[in-house]
Amino acid sequence: MQTTSDGPSAKTPILSEWLNYWVFVSYMAGPNLDADKPAKPVRDKPEAVTASFLLEDYGNLGIEVKRNPGDPTIFMSWGAVLYVQGPPAEVRKQIDLENAKQAKGDGVR
Repeated sequence: MQTTSDGPSAKTPILSEWLNYWVFVSYMAGPNLDADKPAKPVRDKPEAVTASFLLEDYGNLGIEVKRNPGDPTIFMSWGAVLYVQGPPAEVRKQIDLENAKQAKGDGVR
């Protein structure tokens, strides 16, 4: 929280600027379940994984992301998240311009 002469002021979290953009997330992951025996516990060492995700939301407990636009939403707790890197402002601006061009082009058929 930043402080001004008028008292404390809330700073906008960078995550809010990355909402609905693709971000890189490094997180801790355990082993996958056996698809043939999903009720069987699986034990192995955790590993750090980095992948791109569509950032849908975030809050006090963690982030909500998707691997692909049509996939179900995944919740990642802050305890598992190691790092989040989103696009810088100039890249977001370019993405927004491209999306606006596509939307305009889609409406002229």
